[in-house]
Amino acid sequence: MTQPSTTILGLGAMGSAVAARLRETGYATTVWNRTAAKTEPHVQAGSNTAATVAEAVRAGELVFVVLLDHARVREHLEPVAADLKGRTVVNLVTTTPGQGRETAAWAAEHGIPYVDGAIMAVPSMIGDTSARLLYSGDQHAFNTVRPVLETLGTAEYAGEDPGVASLKDMALLSAMDLMLLGYVQAIAMMRTTGTSAADTAGEVEAWLAAMLPHGRELAAIVDGGTYDTGGQSVDFDRFGIRSLITASREQGVRADLLEPHQKLLEELAATGHGDSDWIRIIERLTIH
Repeated sequence: MTQPSTTILGLGAMGSAVAARLRETGYATTVWNRTAAKTEPHVQAGSNTAATVAEAVRAGELVFVVLLDHARVREHLEPVAADLKGRTVVNLVTTTPGQGRETAAWAAEHGIPYVDGAIMAVPSMIGDTSARLLYSGDQHAFNTVRPVLETLGTAEYAGEDPGVASLKDMALLSAMDLMLLGYVQAIAMMRTTGTSAADTAGEVEAWLAAMLPHGRELAAIVDGGTYDTGGQSVDFDRFGIRSLITASREQGVRADLLEPHQKLLEELAATGHGDSDWIRIIERLTIH
């Protein structure tokens, strides 16, 4: 089976890593970038270059889009819709679920096999199995190009909904962001006593490592849907959060990162759910 020719649109750090990995694994590559000078190292390494997006698209059976954002994806792809027809497009730009679905709908209208992707890795990880790449959308298109995708890292198909790869990416990034904000709050509180950030980070890491397995217990409560296991209640937790907020302020540290949690707990208590498991706050996160 012959290897498909590939095109890479966008040569930032991630696009360059993708192009380099495809060359390393024997794929013919054509590269395009708005700033043409960025193509020169790739040409020297064995890629072909294209002066325009249309020229680049026509050179590849498989087109990787690694541009800055969703607006640039539409800006550069819409004018070449006719050239893309029948070619598989893999969009690796960080987008929202809605943006992924929007681009997938546009691609379907123009007969373009489309796979939406999310890269859970930094450029230096591309090509290693530790690089986790999520894909969703056209399953036939994904299966067809999967051997190519697997050269970039672990390729996970998340489902036919083209927004779900991005959704999972954003959900996991949200968890990471909130966790790291917890590090920041703890460090801010402890540095008021002269404790180094490194020492506090070490303690936080050990504490969270012990606590993380309990996340599955919380998930079981959510899936059960009753929030009446007799565990830590809303009332108990809201007084605990108040103490955390007070302790922060006593040390001259703002509690902005903790206050949203308190707000959700107070809303639950005000609606008669003080005895519920505190994880019931998840029901307050849905926008009605």
